[in-house]
Amino acid sequence: MGFVDKIKEAFSRPPAKEIAKKRLQLILKYDRAGLPPNAVEAVKDAILKALKDFPFIDASGVTINIANEENSKGKIEIEVPVRNN
Repeated sequence: MGFVDKIKEAFSRPPAKEIAKKRLQLILKYDRAGLPPNAVEAVKDAILKALKDFPFIDASGVTINIANEENSKGKIEIEVPVRNN
């Protein structure tokens, strides 16, 4: 990576306040859901381990999030993509 590439990368990053805002929003989601800090990652690891036996699942695309809406409070949303062969 050249000098110019490093400068481009530094300016293409989101501002520090946006990163801090996203981190705070994530902490608030965990707090509102009553989950310990690493709960979502632990659930994702367990799901990925279970999905290894299914070759038609694209494990690299699995996403897991705490639901945003007020009415879905206390829910974890999981998206499991299927490979198109």
